[in-house]
Amino acid sequence: MGFLLVTAARRAALALLLLWGSAGGAGAQDDSRALFERYAGWVVQIRILEAGSGSKRGLGSGFVSGPDGEVVTNYHVVSELLLHPERYRGELVDDAGASHPVRVIAFDVVNDLAVLSSPRAFDGHFALNGATLHKGDRVYSVGDPYDLGMSIVEGTYNGLLEHSRYEKIHFTGSLNPGMSGGPALRANGAVVGVNVATAGNQISFLVPVARVRELLAQVRAPDFEPMDDPTAELRRQLLEYQESYVADLLDRPFGTVRLGPYSAPTEPAPYFSCWGDTTHADDDLYESRVHECFTEDRVFVSEDHNFAIVRFRHRQLQSRGLSPSRFYELYTSYFEGNYSQLVGSEDDLTPFRCRTRFVTNGTLPLKATFCVRRYRALDGLYDAVFKAAALGRENAGLETALVMASVSFENAERLARRYLEALQWGE
Repeated sequence: MGFLLVTAARRAALALLLLWGSAGGAGAQDDSRALFERYAGWVVQIRILEAGSGSKRGLGSGFVSGPDGEVVTNYHVVSELLLHPERYRGELVDDAGASHPVRVIAFDVVNDLAVLSSPRAFDGHFALNGATLHKGDRVYSVGDPYDLGMSIVEGTYNGLLEHSRYEKIHFTGSLNPGMSGGPALRANGAVVGVNVATAGNQISFLVPVARVRELLAQVRAPDFEPMDDPTAELRRQLLEYQESYVADLLDRPFGTVRLGPYSAPTEPAPYFSCWGDTTHADDDLYESRVHECFTEDRVFVSEDHNFAIVRFRHRQLQSRGLSPSRFYELYTSYFEGNYSQLVGSEDDLTPFRCRTRFVTNGTLPLKATFCVRRYRALDGLYDAVFKAAALGRENAGLETALVMASVSFENAERLARRYLEALQWGE
């Protein structure tokens, strides 16, 4: 799932772009034209500029959401302003082509939303009352794809994503980079969501307007004050989110899957998707069964980091003719391989520190390794990888890895312990 922010690399790679989605007849074309003519002036381009040169670093969209001129966009559009204010500045470009400075006054990192203030006065704003939607209803998305000018895309509402802990609308329409933060509208101009991401092939995603209303309610509260320290606010939100996320996982019993002579955890919550397959070596000397569970609930914080990721993978190996020494060598190579796929620079994260122990779960002996690294600027948040390998058999083995990103150390230990307890003999 790709976010809809335009960067220099994306702009340079553009060869051909269809600005208009396929129309559903003359009536749909009339609706598109009327919407565009009436509301395009309340949609703006958001530019992130390198502070020294004024060069464009990234582009997105936004829309006017209240009588005081608040502009809503995605968090990922303006994340550089929050993470590196010394290096970047932001501005909006209105329908007349005039530029105005913007300031981020609030954000919701989990739902990928931000509210901006600007000295630009607008003559109106969008209604955020929402609307009752049914699968197949026509929705119109507005934004500025690839810095080519404000455009409108027609598509359909296809309900909420099933494998997600928080709500996201499945929108069948051709959203493109640069449209991030723009509004998705019904024919009457009511906002139903905010453009956020695409998977290509007209599979796109919107943040429901209800999440926008919640963030704006905070901004409009009598005691609201714009944040002084974005990093502290980011840390607070991420800690709060991972606490509820992990608590939800710990409150549920793990499902189990049979892998050869072993039983292992699967589908820890309904918003996880689990897949598996069996492969054979060319010479049929061993068999490998893989079972993997993951969720699309990735919280964008920066281009280098997606937070609150929990995923795991099991690999069960069964010898069909390998000697014990060759099987042990194969088994060890799989266990020592790097499954974490976690990225990050030394500027942001400490190196991983690991401890390895031999443990027994019931009658199943295991070699277990627990590794953690700490976020330097986000105190209290860690990445963790737990790996285990079943011991005791010369011709069979189960190696497994659990990856946790941006969780507290205590929650990483709790999840790893629960995961370990779910590894058993299946006989």
